[in-house]
Amino acid sequence: MGCFRCCVKGLAVAKVAKKAKTKAKGNPKSKAKSASKSSAKSKNKAKKKPAPKTTPKAKAKPKTKVSLKAKTVSMAKRRGVSPGAKAPDFRLRDGNGKIHRLIQYQGKKLVLYFYPKDDTPGCTLEAGDFNKQSKKMAAKGAVILGVSPDNEVSHKKFSEILELNFCLLADPDGLVAAKYGAYGEKTLFGTKFNSVFRTTFIIDEEGTIKKVFRDVHVKGHAMEVLKAL
Repeated sequence: MGCFRCCVKGLAVAKVAKKAKTKAKGNPKSKAKSASKSSAKSKNKAKKKPAPKTTPKAKAKPKTKVSLKAKTVSMAKRRGVSPGAKAPDFRLRDGNGKIHRLIQYQGKKLVLYFYPKDDTPGCTLEAGDFNKQSKKMAAKGAVILGVSPDNEVSHKKFSEILELNFCLLADPDGLVAAKYGAYGEKTLFGTKFNSVFRTTFIIDEEGTIKKVFRDVHVKGHAMEVLKAL
């Protein structure tokens, strides 16, 4: 009997020790649950953190529209002859190769007009209007001469098309136009180039500048010159 009781007590003690051991180790499932709960809590806390403030970007200034209109050099920047000054001499050929000089026109009034290019709308209109008024100008003792950078061949063709009653002179390098202040730098759509400024001079019988028309508007210009003679 004593041995049996001792065995029972030993078994009971072993069971108690085993339970205590398992409690000390803890249930792995409960550990996983608690770990998942804590990780979920940390995630929620991370989500609740306010996003860092970002400084607002400065609004871009609206672009200013660039005008596409041609801009020419102002009159103040040009150098040329004025009324009362002696007209610069020239030696230029017409469409037939004949040389014309200022001295040839002493004793007569001279209408000397500079234009950019043959066979263009504005220049065609201007030449046509001078042609219409040429007889009335001749009656007042005036001779008309047109000058542009075009060559002699171009002038001959242009004169024949319009049946002009006056000569067109070739100034290929713009040297004579520059002497009169009718040639210089222009800007068109942002591109700079040299060209003729549409200008007309009335030169009296003694070779003196009587009147200057700068920045000419083609329409009605020939009549304006006729009135000034």
